[in-house]
This record gives sequence, structure tokens and C-alpha cells, in this order.
Amino acid sequence: MKNRIVTTLLMSLFGFALAQAQTMQVLFLGNSYTGANNLPDLVYQLALSNGDSIQYDSNTPGGYTLQMHSQDANSLAKINQQPWDYVFIQAQSQEPSLDTPYVQQNVFPYAHILDSLVQANDSCTQTGFFMTWGRKYGDASNCQNYPPVCTYLGMQQQLRGRYLQMGYDNHAVVAPVGAAWQEVIAQNAVFDLFSSDGSHPSLHGSYLAACVFYATIYKRSPAGFSYTAGLPLQEAQLLQNIGGQIVLDSLATWNTLINYPQAAFTGWISGNNQVTVMSTSTNANEFMWDDGVNGFVPGVSTQVINYTSNPPYTICLIASNGCFADTICQFVNMTAVQESNTGAAFSVFPNPSNGQLTVNIPFQSTSRVLWVTDMQGRVVQQHTVMAGQTSMRLEALDAGNYVLVLMNDQGKSVVPITVLNPE
Repeated sequence: MKNRIVTTLLMSLFGFALAQAQTMQVLFLGNSYTGANNLPDLVYQLALSNGDSIQYDSNTPGGYTLQMHSQDANSLAKINQQPWDYVFIQAQSQEPSLDTPYVQQNVFPYAHILDSLVQANDSCTQTGFFMTWGRKYGDASNCQNYPPVCTYLGMQQQLRGRYLQMGYDNHAVVAPVGAAWQEVIAQNAVFDLFSSDGSHPSLHGSYLAACVFYATIYKRSPAGFSYTAGLPLQEAQLLQNIGGQIVLDSLATWNTLINYPQAAFTGWISGNNQVTVMSTSTNANEFMWDDGVNGFVPGVSTQVINYTSNPPYTICLIASNGCFADTICQFVNMTAVQESNTGAAFSVFPNPSNGQLTVNIPFQSTSRVLWVTDMQGRVVQQHTVMAGQTSMRLEALDAGNYVLVLMNDQGKSVVPITVLNPE
């Protein structure tokens, strides 16, 4: 099993920073747009400056199309050379921007063939499509027959849509280099992303592409990295910021997390020196928990953790889908939580419930706020309740797990509940 571990943070009472260097195996298949300024090495150097490592290979003959790569012995050999973390594929610069019948016949089928070859070599490899940029003055050779490509913006819009379609159709990631170029051009930068031919990238253009690839691969911005490829620091920092922002602000648009677990969990004090934790991760079916004492051990989605004392603990979860894993940690101060619950215990029944729920509140203050939250902590209902027994109707909620959070002048108490489908 390959583990592509992405570390995220969940802040609970206290927070901390967690970072992990990562090594990636990446193959680039493209043409002179990928080969110019040795883009794969720019990505490698950028990652290295942050302590990450990319072991890469490439095949970038000038003018190559997706069809050519799908039939090229060198490209096929490199795909099958080893298990890759990513295989990024770049089409010939004009083809994806042309009219729909042409693209449907000459581009989309070969994108699918290449993705199938990548998956046949290793089902855990993530295929990625390298969204390129419109030419500086549009595509003069195809303008008369297809006016949308007559300008830079028109051609860029066509490329964006077609690369996104390739990503969606093949459950593949899109590296939105062209979108980052459009943002830099819109800011009227003092430098030019294009080389003198108005088509290929200058060093600035390739460096911006490297920033996008880093953010796509590692799900982190390269902002502040020391490697500038010899560019002036201020200009490199602008490209770092925009490259990271374009990717990270629109992860869903670029399919960036399509095959990756996203680790998440909630938890509550369920007894003296006892915590119950429940995974709310997506795209995961394997779980390993670290209770902060014994290290990671395999488990199931819901775990009861017993401690011999109640100091603060760091609880971590690795959620995996057999190919990739995501790690999240939560710093829990059990003493603080238990103190906040002093005198605030309450009970509910029946639990699980078909939508009718009775809450029993035994203390003396006259009014309280009772929240119903989902497993991500979002409030889905709010009630004002009194001491004694209070009836609640939860039929409007979808079946699933929720948490009741009771706030009063004595503190906070939580009770997990399960809502069933109405009979």
C-alpha cells in the first residue's frame, strides 16, 4: 500500500503545528511546454527548498499530442517503469482549444487511453492533466476556422474547459497552470510569462507552472520558499503566492482531492478518564488511532479510549483508503472539559431516536441553550430548554449521528445521539 500522507490540523482548546517532509514519484509526459526551462527540475528544486523530495522522470518530445504519447514506446515504458504517485499529461498546445468535434475525436479518447494505461500499471497512481495557457496573441493559424481561439483570453477559456473535462471524465487531477497564468497577466506584472515567440514559457512562466505543480502535488502553498530559479525575489514571491492561491482556493474545481481521504474526527468525554472518538473522514475505510500514549494502532471508525489519568493528550487519526492516507491530530485537555461539565450532566431517551426525543435536565437554573450539531460541529438546530423533561422533535434531520450540546451558567455538557429514519 502506498501512503500519500497529507497532514491537516484541527484546533480544539489548544493548537499546534505539525509538518512532514514527503517524497513523491512523479512522471511528466508532454512536449516543449513541459520541457522548456526543464520544468520537472524546477518542481524538484522548489520542493527540495522546503525539505520535500520529488523523484521524477519525463518524456517531452516537441509537438507531441496525446495520441502520440499513447502510441510512443518510450512513454509507455516510462508509465510502466514503476509505481508512480503522479503521472502528469500535457496535450499539444493548440489541440484542446479547437472545435468540439475535433476535440471529441482527437483529444478526449487519447486522454482516456493514457489514464487507463496509468491505472493499469498501478491503480493507486493519480493521473493529472497539465492545463496549459492560451497563446499571447491567440491562435492565428486556427482563428479563421474557429474564432474562439483568436485571442489569448478566448483560447485560454477553451483550454480551461477542455482540461477540466478531461479531469472530470477520468477522475483525474488538473494542474491549473493556465488559470494561474491568467491571474498573473490580469495583474499586469512587469515581467512576461511568454518567451519571444508568444507561445512557449519564459523562465517566469515555467517557474509559475512549477509553483502550481508543487501546490497540486503537496496540497500546500510554495509561498515563502527560498528557491527562486534565479528570478528576483519579489517577482518569485508573487508567482509563489499566485500559484499556491489558484490551486488551494479551488481544490474541488481542480479535482485535487478526488481520490484522497480527508481525515476528520469528533470526540467527547464519555466517562471518568474516558474519551469516545468517532471518525467523520471522507473517502476512507481504514483507521489507525494514536491515543497520545501508545502510538498508532489499527482500529475502527469509533473508538473508546481509556486513560489512567486526565492530563492533556494529543489524539491522532490516520484515515486511509488503501492507496493514500490523511492524518489529523486534536489536542484535548480532558481536565478543562471535565471541569466545564461540572453540575451540567443531562440525559436523553430514547437514543437512537426516530425523531421524538426527551431531554431530562436536573439542575436549577431557569433557562439553557441546547444545540444540535452535526459531526463536523456545525449547529443544525437550536432550542431553549427548561429544567426537568423537555420534548424535542428531530424529524427534520437526516438520519445519522449528531451531538447535543447543552450550555448553561454552570458549564457545558455534550451527549452523542443517533437519529434513525422515521418508521
